[in-house]
Amino acid sequence: MENSELIKVILTSSLIAGILSAIVSAIVSIKLKNLDYKNEYYKKILEKRLEAYKFLETQISVLKTSAIDEDGKAYHIIFSYGYDQFREFQQNLFAAMAYSLWINKGTIDQMEKLNEIFFKISRKTSGNPEILIQLGKDNYRPIAKQRQLLEDAVRNDLLNLHNIKKFKKKSASRGTRIIELN
Repeated sequence: MENSELIKVILTSSLIAGILSAIVSAIVSIKLKNLDYKNEYYKKILEKRLEAYKFLETQISVLKTSAIDEDGKAYHIIFSYGYDQFREFQQNLFAAMAYSLWINKGTIDQMEKLNEIFFKISRKTSGNPEILIQLGKDNYRPIAKQRQLLEDAVRNDLLNLHNIKKFKKKSASRGTRIIELN
């Protein structure tokens, strides 16, 4: 083989290696950009979910404080703040429901059950503080139980909050929830 042929072979193989290297580099670069985009997207979803759970956590904390009346019966302290504060708490519970897009289905179910209890209580009161406290006493156990179930669901969700793919699979629109007005 002559020197000129050897130089042609070396140049040709260098050119082919350069082209292949550029193609591989471009493919890897595109894959990495796509992965970066996906990671940024997941970060945004995670931020939204953290915000939703933080709001829900605030509502749960309000229900952790109880009082005992003179008759020895317990009720959640929110009932002693008056009708306006009670309504504000209920509106905040509705607001927490507005974040349901970012919350796992099981936790949404627990939120809806708690909301249903408060909705039924609000229908029975006429703004009278004594009636409100009595309704709080009558519903202390169901509220406490539902608060605990909701808190457990939130705790479980927070342990798996990072798993966006699992969240996407579990999320689905379930339509309208109907509350019995009995």
